[in-house]
Amino acid sequence: MKGGYTPVPQANKDELDGETVYPKHRGKSRSYWRCFYGIVLIALGIGAGFAAWKVKEIHSNNIVAKPLYDHKLYKAIKLHNGMHILLIEDKESLLSGIGLDLQVGSMSDLSAGPQYLGLAHYTEHAMYMGSKEYPRFNELANFLQTHGGNDNAFTTQTHTNYYFYVNSRSIKHSIQIFAASFRSPLFDPSVLEGEKQAIQNELEKDIPQTGWKKFSILKLMSDPDHPFHRFNVGNKEIFDSADFVTKIRWFYNKYYSANLMNAVILSNLPLQEIEMMARKEFSTLPNRNITKPTFFSNPYPTETKYINQFTVYENGALTQELELLFPIASSEEEMKLDHKLVLTILGDESQGTVTSHLRDLGYIIDLTVSTLTFPESFSCLTIQIHLTSTGSCNVRKIIRTVFDYIDLMKREITKSIWEDNFNLQGIRFNYHDESDLKTLLKTMPGWMSSASSPRYYLNNQLVHSKYKRGDIDRVLNKLNVNNLNVLQGGAGFDTMLCEFPSLDQYDTTFKTKYHSSSIPSSWIKYWQSEDHKTESLSIPDKNEFIPSDFTILPLSKLPQPSIILDEDGFKAYWKQDSSLPKSYVNCKFFIPDFSKDPRLVAILRLYLELVSESLDTVTYAASTAEYRYSLSPVSEGFKLRVEGFSDTDTFYKFLKFVVSALRDPPAITEMRFKYQVQEMVYDQLNKIYKDQPFRQGFYLARLFYQSYSYDNSLINSHILKLKQQQVLEGGRELLKKLAVKCFVFGNVDVREALNYAQFIRDEFLSHVMKSSYSYRGTVVVLPPGRWIWQVPVLNPTETNNCIFVINQITARTVSGPSLRKNILLTLLATIMKDPAYATLRTQEQLGYTVFTGTLKMLSVDYFYLLLQGSHYTPEVMMKRVVEFMHSYKDTLVELVANGTAEHPSGEEWFSTTKQEAINLLLSRPESQVGLAEYSSDTSQSNWPFFNRREYIITAGKGIRKEDLVEFYHNYIIGDARQLIVQLHGAGYPTHQNTSVPHKQILDKESIQKLKENLFPVNTEFVW
Repeated sequence: MKGGYTPVPQANKDELDGETVYPKHRGKSRSYWRCFYGIVLIALGIGAGFAAWKVKEIHSNNIVAKPLYDHKLYKAIKLHNGMHILLIEDKESLLSGIGLDLQVGSMSDLSAGPQYLGLAHYTEHAMYMGSKEYPRFNELANFLQTHGGNDNAFTTQTHTNYYFYVNSRSIKHSIQIFAASFRSPLFDPSVLEGEKQAIQNELEKDIPQTGWKKFSILKLMSDPDHPFHRFNVGNKEIFDSADFVTKIRWFYNKYYSANLMNAVILSNLPLQEIEMMARKEFSTLPNRNITKPTFFSNPYPTETKYINQFTVYENGALTQELELLFPIASSEEEMKLDHKLVLTILGDESQGTVTSHLRDLGYIIDLTVSTLTFPESFSCLTIQIHLTSTGSCNVRKIIRTVFDYIDLMKREITKSIWEDNFNLQGIRFNYHDESDLKTLLKTMPGWMSSASSPRYYLNNQLVHSKYKRGDIDRVLNKLNVNNLNVLQGGAGFDTMLCEFPSLDQYDTTFKTKYHSSSIPSSWIKYWQSEDHKTESLSIPDKNEFIPSDFTILPLSKLPQPSIILDEDGFKAYWKQDSSLPKSYVNCKFFIPDFSKDPRLVAILRLYLELVSESLDTVTYAASTAEYRYSLSPVSEGFKLRVEGFSDTDTFYKFLKFVVSALRDPPAITEMRFKYQVQEMVYDQLNKIYKDQPFRQGFYLARLFYQSYSYDNSLINSHILKLKQQQVLEGGRELLKKLAVKCFVFGNVDVREALNYAQFIRDEFLSHVMKSSYSYRGTVVVLPPGRWIWQVPVLNPTETNNCIFVINQITARTVSGPSLRKNILLTLLATIMKDPAYATLRTQEQLGYTVFTGTLKMLSVDYFYLLLQGSHYTPEVMMKRVVEFMHSYKDTLVELVANGTAEHPSGEEWFSTTKQEAINLLLSRPESQVGLAEYSSDTSQSNWPFFNRREYIITAGKGIRKEDLVEFYHNYIIGDARQLIVQLHGAGYPTHQNTSVPHKQILDKESIQKLKENLFPVNTEFVW
């Protein structure tokens, strides 16, 4: 069972009646809704301007309020057992899936007794372990594995969610297995006993993570009588101390009731078929008529010692984080537009806002505002502030500035500001892009419970659509000095120049030192004083980026994609998409040979950050209107993406802002350069050292295989030495020799696309190379054999070990043999995923994290298998991984020869699984932004062809089942080129010998010698 405990949950409430919903037909278009929290629907007319709220339409009885371009059909039903199900027919979806939400979570553990902490989480893990109808362990996961699917589950404070997705041909049988798990679970004691260690492994994976440490401290700060205070993940020690196996059945019988369940089923089947399937499988789930548990009391009650606390804790992070937490009694407040308006203005980064002011002082790097929400419970508005080293010593002043800004908001938020926000929320909803199926299945069932009726399933904000000044004041009044808790997390408190209390308390579960005490009364008086107010603050001006033209253009008859500009060193493609009125400009800037010098790599990173810094006062307002950009360094140079509504005037204005800043960013104060730029980049590069070991495995593999891939510490050594003037001059020098590829995508005609491309070309005209250009990366050719690289985990406090096995396969080209290998590689990674998980994680409990997959680095394909855990030594873990990989060949031979129970011949099994691998390679993003990125990457890669589908289908036809066994022998276990990165957690010494057969244990010298054996790879298309 893949499961998890997550601290932040998903939704609330119930109530549902049955109705069929049909979309408005507005031409040939394709769009999607997303359950976007905090959005209000407005009915917008197509073309210029907005239409007024169509209140009649929204409140009629036969329609669900939804975006203007949603092509799907909906039907909301309530079964006789009280279960609520939203059925979605999506003809364009290749996958089907279901998400089921139970409105009971870990805060209900105490109903079984104070000793049963973690019971809800344990029950979640137990639900897929066999049922009366399907008694085989992991029946669902095994079926999904061979039918292009996956499953998972998670437990929150007040909800438990289960979901899976699968190819649409297999949805009926998948739902039968899934429903049986809730109707008649076996709860076999022998199986449940083994799952104790799995949850222990899951906990040990999370212990080093900064987010979990903070969440645990929040719990410790709360009232001990509130259920939120309790540790409710569970661990083996707790599970061994009481009869949890019996209590799991008790918990199931008490709370797993159909009247507390919401589900979403999406398929490309007709609605009638989906409904028949849902009624057949879920009507038999038991209804125990349980009242939904609620916990509306405040865990930080006012006028008690649990409010006005200041807690300092050590989380291992490289920089300090300050968090201001304002408890809100009921989570229903979080759903209101007024609450969202406060979040938006408080988090604004425009000139004069609290963020801009504190950055100018050199105190903060960034500030974000969000809501920590527990449905059927309470909420907290939180302000997270990323501090500079100077800001760490000026927390009192920072908080005073925040309160001054809140006071300003109370005076200056007007009805016109509310209406602007109202319109923006409506725009976001009506033209929101598709979300992926996995996100939908994880979130939508929980959000259903917060809707007052099915009409508001897609957007519950509809009920809060009128301006009321009192509602805004009520939210702002909760942001006061007497309703505040403060947390400051980071590392090295004892070595900082400013004063901090001794961290004399200890969280034994997440192994965190901390100190919690009352906020000094002198601080509170200072924050409340009318003297020395911050006078230079101001509320943001009217947003200049609100679009007004949402016209969908007719599709051009020109061939697409087309090359619309083809010059020396500059090439532009164009492809139209009419699913949403949005446009995208994706560019890749190639800088010859810069990656050979780590100093130039550091200069480019800092230069791009300077560009972003200069745009901050503009881009926050633009982002609220859905205009965004991204700048990201890559091995060949950097990428730029600009996206937003296709309103020509507004899009062009935003594009000009971004490109002009990129060409010539203005200098900023030295203080801002030091704190906002250098510290930001330094922190980004150092995150890997605090990340989970398996992510460090990916990082080390990249360092090993790519010739010009530098250790982050080397880049950082240059970053800290560089001055702003050196960065500006060096960055501009790098831009003097460019090759550029652009892809213009979306609701844009060829003429406008050419205008955008020519504008970018003209801005860099003197810089663009006047000759052909090809980037040739180099990759280490690993000689055949097993090579072992033993390294300590980069985080010295991390106790988890990781075994990262990575096999080098082949350079990817458009040739038939290369494509066949790519299909076989994808097929192998797919079919090994669940057996590896079932063997190494579930049966042998070697670790909680087990993955198989494929990688591409500089156009070379790799297969990987990773295992992370802390219960066994790295040597034992590596030995078992190698043994599993060798023994799996026998499994493969058996499958190829005899198939499975479902596919009783090897030929039938192979044909089915091969097709799933091909489908995976052919799959494309459903969202417009995903399609833009996908098309752009295709044009900019060494596969610059758009008939990729035909190539892959042709290559797949010639693959036989014997080829899979031969591929496994040649590339995985026989004369494979295999690197094993053996990461050792704290307390485990790095051994220099091993019982695992190998060619060589690597060290720095031998790695350097291997790096001399390189072969060139054309990673980009040649002009």
